[in-house]
Order: sequence, then structure tokens, then C-alpha cells
Amino acid sequence: MTRRLEDIRRRQAVIEDIGEVVGALRAIAAARAAGAQGAVEAIGAYGDHIAAAFARLAIRATAPEQAGPGLTVVVGAAQGFCGGYPARVAAAALGLVPSGTGLIVIGQRSRAMLEAEGVPPVWSADLPAAPAFVPALASKVTDVLLELGPRHPGPIAVLSGTDDPGLPVAARRIWPPPMPQAAPPAGATVPPLTTLEPAALIHALLAEMLFAELARAIMQGLQAESRARVEAMARAASNLKTRRQEIERQYRQARQEQMTTELLELAAASGDP
Repeated sequence: MTRRLEDIRRRQAVIEDIGEVVGALRAIAAARAAGAQGAVEAIGAYGDHIAAAFARLAIRATAPEQAGPGLTVVVGAAQGFCGGYPARVAAAALGLVPSGTGLIVIGQRSRAMLEAEGVPPVWSADLPAAPAFVPALASKVTDVLLELGPRHPGPIAVLSGTDDPGLPVAARRIWPPPMPQAAPPAGATVPPLTTLEPAALIHALLAEMLFAELARAIMQGLQAESRARVEAMARAASNLKTRRQEIERQYRQARQEQMTTELLELAAASGDP
């Protein structure tokens, strides 16, 4: 009986240790989700400034477009502990991405899931651990897309989770981007002075538009993964609570049985001649 009580105490200690890990993961994920939310808003403002630049320049520009399946950037999950979210991203990529599309996968767990289905990416990287690392990755992915574009003609789309109830996975086209009309803002009748040729300036602004869209998509993917981890850790904490209560009930039962055994032994010992 003493050994059984010791086993139950060890199980209690293990449950407590797991609970601390779950609580820490939940707190880290919540902090990342909050940071990503603020960054998404900042990236949106940056994209608006680029669009305003086209209007301010009063240049009529069109983004080049070629026929073909193009490229799709899949922003998935870097690691586990986030419930069924990685599987939903992989399933959406398999179901929504047209055949022949070149896949750029962000998130090593999502890449492994797609490779297991026989769909390897043409390029991949891991999802950043924090919002501060997203701009550098978005810049790298922009360079990769510009390099792979001629080999995979067609539109460029991104597929990622969204911070909505249920964390749905959706795809949207980011290239060619919708071009603002060449109409200067009210009161700005004279275009600004520029030192670049119009073609070079337009090319640079289009690249910045692509970067802004990628940064926003990756940040939203990081936010969705973090939200999914918060929910998964909340469910894990609830399960641990139930398990802890069950172990406490077993401990009380074992303790009562031990006390009963000790009383019977004392009674038997006192009755011996």
C-alpha cells in the first residue's frame, strides 16, 4: 500500500510539471498573438503608403501578368502543440492550390505534412518565432518569388489561417496587385520631384507592394498559429485539471485503505494472547 501511495504522489508531481509547461506555452503563444496583431495593423498602414505613392506620382502603371498556375505561398505551422490547425492548412493547400502551382511553404511542420502527401515545395523556410523576425523573412521570400516567377508564370497567391472564430484557412491573390488609379490627392496638383526613371521607380514600388503583402500574410499566419496554440493549451489545461482531480481521488482512496489496513493490523495485534 505504501508503494501505491508513492506511485500516486509521483503521478501528481508529473501532472504538476506538465501543467507548468502548458501554462508557459500558453502565455508565450498569447504574447506572440498580441504582438502579431499590432504588427499586422502597422504593415497595413505601410501598404497604404505605397498605394498612396502611386496616386501621388500620377503614373498610370500596370503590373505584368502571365498565364499559368503561378506560385502559392503557404503560411502554415512551425511546430506542434496547436491542435488540428497544421492539418487544416495542409488540407487547404492540397484542395485549393491549382495543379502545377509552385509551392513556397513557410513552416516546417506544414512542409513535412505536404511532403508526406507527395507535394514537395520548390522553396521553404520556417515560420519565425516572434513578430520581430517577420520582415526579414518577408524580404527573403520577396527575392525568392521574383527569382522563381519566370519559371512559374502566372499569379501569386498566399494561403494562411485568419484570426477569425475557428481560425479558418483562406487563399487570396497578391500578384498582380490592384493598381491605384493615377489621380493625385486633392490639393496635390504637381507630382513630386523624382530622381529615378519612371520604369525603375514603378518596379521598385511594385516590389515593395509584394513585400508588404507577404509580410502581412506571414504575420497573420504567425498570429493564427499562436491563437491555435493558445486554444490547444487551454484544452490541455482543462484535461490536466480533470486528470489531477482523478489522481487526488485515487490518493484519498488509497490513504483511507492504508489507514483501514493499519487499524485492522492493530486490532489483530491487540487481540493476540
